[in-house]
Amino acid sequence: MKKTAGFLGVVVLVSLTGCATHGYVRSQICPLEERLGKLETKVSQPVVMPEADKAAIMQANDKAQAALDVANKVAGDVMQAQTAAKGAEAAAKGAEAAAKGAELAAREAQQMQKKSEKIFELGQKK
Repeated sequence: MKKTAGFLGVVVLVSLTGCATHGYVRSQICPLEERLGKLETKVSQPVVMPEADKAAIMQANDKAQAALDVANKVAGDVMQAQTAAKGAEAAAKGAEAAAKGAELAAREAQQMQKKSEKIFELGQKK
């Protein structure tokens, strides 16, 4: 019996406090509607940029384009320098190989000279 009375008490409390009236809801919503209306009006209006800002943007764009042009030229120069450096490196390797070949040829010439001198000396002794 006590459980039933407690249950009925809870049901009565919930039923008394659970619903909002139309007037209360309207009083809470109206200020929000006004604020949203003002914001919608501001958002729907096109933004007008001052001429000074437009000129500053154009000047910044021109400077950025000039910097890009310089960067592209430098990149081209770097590519040419790299190609030239690779060519110089290949030429240096070729010159080094030629120098080694010339050194080898000089040694062979010296050996041939010594052999020729020995042959000449042997020919003189006979």
